[in-house]
Amino acid sequence: MQKFLLTFFAVVFVASFATNPAMAGRTIVTVYTNLEAELGKPVSMKKVESAFKKCSADRGWRFNKVAPGKLVGKLAVRGKHYVEVSVSYNSKEYKISYQDSKNMKYKASANTIHKRYNSWVKNLDNDVKLCLR
Repeated sequence: MQKFLLTFFAVVFVASFATNPAMAGRTIVTVYTNLEAELGKPVSMKKVESAFKKCSADRGWRFNKVAPGKLVGKLAVRGKHYVEVSVSYNSKEYKISYQDSKNMKYKASANTIHKRYNSWVKNLDNDVKLCLR
């Protein structure tokens, strides 16, 4: 009976861990920012590019221009986690999209990732908007 109870509680614990939203991955969020609505005016593409490259550096982001209106950003956290985002932009808006990751519990079939990913991208978005003001 004792062995049965231990097995039962072990199964319940594992099941609750697996279905607990706090433990599970989060749906990947794509960030869309309308610069005219956010700032009240359009800004130059050069200024948007500069904001991504310079204003995100304090948090560890590194951006490279891969085409006109397109950047790729990379972030390594504590030598353990790595994320890569794609940024499409013009003078009126930008979009930050997931591109790749390592050690982030990414599941393509469920479009989920480690719970910290979305906060890192939201911080990036906030830093860029602050820089463009």
